[in-house]
Amino acid sequence: MEDKLFNKLPLNLPSFNYTLKQVLGKVYILDVVYKKYLVLSPEEWVRQHMLNYLIYHLAYPKGLCCSERKIERTTGYYRPDIVLRNPKGQANMIVECKAPYLKITYKTLGQILQYHRYLTAEFLVLTNGMVHFCWQLTQPSNQFKAIKYIPSYEELKKIMDSNQEL
Repeated sequence: MEDKLFNKLPLNLPSFNYTLKQVLGKVYILDVVYKKYLVLSPEEWVRQHMLNYLIYHLAYPKGLCCSERKIERTTGYYRPDIVLRNPKGQANMIVECKAPYLKITYKTLGQILQYHRYLTAEFLVLTNGMVHFCWQLTQPSNQFKAIKYIPSYEELKKIMDSNQEL
């Protein structure tokens, strides 16, 4: 049932026990967060692996993860792939996922910066499942700096707590 494309594109993320189903020739994957079936595209494959990694390896609470939530603005709407929020509902991290065969470009960076403009997250992550880029908003300069890892939920909470003390 699984498309051969996905077998040929292993990701640089931990594998997990996903659930697939096929309906009228289309393959669907069970969403890790919302527990509903979504059409399995290469980008969805990466998004589900990233959600699994964030929740089960980096200990982000499932209830604080939003996937493909619409953000309405007067100029249109945006739909970031993953937004990790704090218990107050404020965005802490925005994750933009691309298909494994797509390169991460300045255009992709511009896309996630557009999301940041409205959500003002502390961390930005770009991934195609093969390579991952992460940036942290630094204080007091209010500029992003590249970091070499995606912080765990505990690390993120410590950083957020220390920034509130500034």
